[in-house]
Amino acid sequence: MATIQKRTSRGHTYWSIVESRRVNGRPRPVILEYLGTADALLTRLREGVPHKIRSYSHGAVAVLLDIAQELQVVQSINKHIGCTQLRHGFTVGGSLLLAAIGRVCHPTSKRNWYDGWAKSTSLSYILGKSLNKLDSQHFWDQMEAVPVSAISKIEEDIIKILLENGDISFDTLLYDTSNFFTYIDSCNHRCTIAQRGKNKQRRADLRQFGLQLIVSRQDQIPLFHDIYQGNLSDKTVFKEQFKIMLDRFKSISRSLEDITLVFDQGSNSKEILRDVNDNICFVGALSPFHHKDLIREANDGMAEIEINGRKLQCFRIRKTIWNLDLTCVVYVSETLREGQVRGLEESVAKLLKKLNELKEKIALPTKAKTKKRDQSNLEAKIASIIASYVPDELISFCLNHLTEDAYDVEYNINADHFDYLVNEWFGRRIVITNRHAWGTDEIVSAYWGQSDVEHAFKTMKNPFHTAMRPQYHWTDQKIEVHGFICVLGYLLTMVAHRRAKKQAGFQGTPVSLMEELASIRLATFIEARTGRKRGRYMASYSLEDFDLDMSPLVEAMGLAQLILRTEIPFSVYK
Repeated sequence: MATIQKRTSRGHTYWSIVESRRVNGRPRPVILEYLGTADALLTRLREGVPHKIRSYSHGAVAVLLDIAQELQVVQSINKHIGCTQLRHGFTVGGSLLLAAIGRVCHPTSKRNWYDGWAKSTSLSYILGKSLNKLDSQHFWDQMEAVPVSAISKIEEDIIKILLENGDISFDTLLYDTSNFFTYIDSCNHRCTIAQRGKNKQRRADLRQFGLQLIVSRQDQIPLFHDIYQGNLSDKTVFKEQFKIMLDRFKSISRSLEDITLVFDQGSNSKEILRDVNDNICFVGALSPFHHKDLIREANDGMAEIEINGRKLQCFRIRKTIWNLDLTCVVYVSETLREGQVRGLEESVAKLLKKLNELKEKIALPTKAKTKKRDQSNLEAKIASIIASYVPDELISFCLNHLTEDAYDVEYNINADHFDYLVNEWFGRRIVITNRHAWGTDEIVSAYWGQSDVEHAFKTMKNPFHTAMRPQYHWTDQKIEVHGFICVLGYLLTMVAHRRAKKQAGFQGTPVSLMEELASIRLATFIEARTGRKRGRYMASYSLEDFDLDMSPLVEAMGLAQLILRTEIPFSVYK
């Protein structure tokens, strides 16, 4: 309820419309509108209150808060951190949830969280609390209170509620890893997680940390994550975390019989595959380069089948590989083959250009004081250049002596070998599984689900929504908590996306969903009470007009019912 209050300044009396809210746990008047002096107020009473409207981005924060309330995110965080720390009236769980929602809607620094984003949203109205004290120091203090060991327990609690609500299925789980570069100083030796390694965003000049992620095949909701050192290989990370994954699956689903884990060939080794095969059903992949005999056998027995509306050339066989009884499916991916052919043609063009430059150079004798060319060394150099660009046997060459130490090089492209690569080798993929009862289409379709977890990483590298970056933390604990905040934000996003698809038939991406929800705005304006010409005034709230085609989304996500107070216990005073 809004009321009129007066204040005196330099002998003049001014009037304001205020509303009582809790600030740092105590009720405080928050000014909604300045009315000015009594004369100005009298003018407004006679002429009527102008319907001046101030609007705020509302849809995205309201939906994310609603989902967080259902999943009991704040309660779970506060339960497992082992402390009751408060900062500016907010519990640790409340602060981390607000940080996660900020990552989803507008990734920015903690310092810019309020001025750069939260101030323009309806968060303050929904929470009934002032947010202007939530600066970088606030978030750092709250993050510091979270022990790394508690993160997995918090995540497990949230997943259990999702499973109980029927929002996820544990039948097929998709696993992959990626890395994220940072700007942590190379001379900072107190940070062990950020290390140099092969960066997928081509920033090998910077230190990076890795993210290991498991998502559900349906709706790509994250079920498990881990932050690891940026210089570790995929195989090492998978091997170290596999037992922890199994313990998580057993704790949540009680049984591993109905679970199938899907992972790519980058996580494979003989030891790892044996361990996986002994504990859980899986779908994985092998490198065609290391199993050429299987590719040759498949080429002679390909048959066309249809999978998800696509016709594929497939070959299926059950055989022993690495002392394991596996079902193998070899299929031809036309997309992969076209890319490999295009890449080979580009490599051949670059090689021919380099050979032509070398041909012109060695056709002339060396200068008097320069070391004379040696034919055997020159042949070895040319062979090394060819091997660095194209596969063996594709290009042959001959070095002919001209005069003194001048030579001519002739080279030839083996057209038959080129055709062999295109028709008998390129585009082949080998998928393996211990689900022998599955049909070929089920096996290949499950492996194709791997692209969904890769899309999750792509979404988390989007600079505008659900982004891991920017991250300005440099201690191991802060990086781990930052990773949890970002994955939590991504989880809330994917649950919202699932509900939008199921209840409103939404067809867009998670990013486009957040943008559409953010465009739904809450208007705040002051108006006189009905039947009164003077006295108290009321602050009214209403959704701004939106396009008719957004009506199903607004209804399905519960935004039509204008509930401006959340039941989430952000503060101990609630």
